[in-house]
Amino acid sequence: MAPRNNKPESALDAIHEAMTGLEPPKDLFSGLSLKNAFAPDNILFFRRTHTSDFRPEGVSNNFHHRFELVVVIRKEGPARIGNHSHILSPGEGILIFPNQFHHYMDVEEGDLEWLFITFELGNAKAIETLRDRPRILDKETLQLLETIIRCQGRMKGGRGDHILEVSYELSRILLKMVSLPVIPEKRRNIHGTDDVRDVILERINSIVRENLDRQITIADLAEETGYSVSYLRAIFRDRLGASLGKYIRESRLSRAAQLLQSGRVSVTQVAGETGFDSLFAFSRAFKNAYGVSPKAYSKLVNNKG
Repeated sequence: MAPRNNKPESALDAIHEAMTGLEPPKDLFSGLSLKNAFAPDNILFFRRTHTSDFRPEGVSNNFHHRFELVVVIRKEGPARIGNHSHILSPGEGILIFPNQFHHYMDVEEGDLEWLFITFELGNAKAIETLRDRPRILDKETLQLLETIIRCQGRMKGGRGDHILEVSYELSRILLKMVSLPVIPEKRRNIHGTDDVRDVILERINSIVRENLDRQITIADLAEETGYSVSYLRAIFRDRLGASLGKYIRESRLSRAAQLLQSGRVSVTQVAGETGFDSLFAFSRAFKNAYGVSPKAYSKLVNNKG
């Protein structure tokens, strides 16, 4: 005979008791929403297997509005974030926050394997302590990573059940990382002041970020830094393998995407706050960079119609 607590009547009684604590909703259309949950969204997986992979086209790879989780699988190397470098070994990971300037150009030549997971997240307060603090991943976290990679590989046509599973497991990884040990101090927050090119690069980045609301030119950067236009272009191309002019333009567009994602300002306001002379010029530049119009992007990321 089955135990009494396995009978349907017993389960129904338990539900009845739980329901006595329910309060009437304020209205019948506003309830629990994933928008307010700690739920990574728009998740992308990719890997880098050679140093040449760290010179991708488009400098939005170095400055963008998405979170970027980097995990070293094989071959240690530095991840430069802002004006610091963190030397990461296999089994270690770091979370790069939106609009943190970063690159991996100092990894030594040769074969490697690094995992990248980029995503969007509405509320990141629970993981703020991961900023600029790489972690040593434990066996459980590495197993969770394997789980979501295999799950992502099984997805056909964006099946909703797998998407929810990946988002849930990724949220578990991020929250677990908060309690994991930070990498040793000697491999963390290493200043790169011995390389004048990195100093110039950080200065360029700082000036551009302070002037995202206007059309700053390379000539403006030259005047601010005291170096020639040709030298700044060469430095940027050498360190990041990309055009300085394109970096300036994509930095403004990245800021525009961030503003649109907030849902608090109109497309016209975003165009003005990112230094575009007209709504037409902004819409054309944004669509060229992101593949959709600013209005369509805003609807997409804010789950509107």
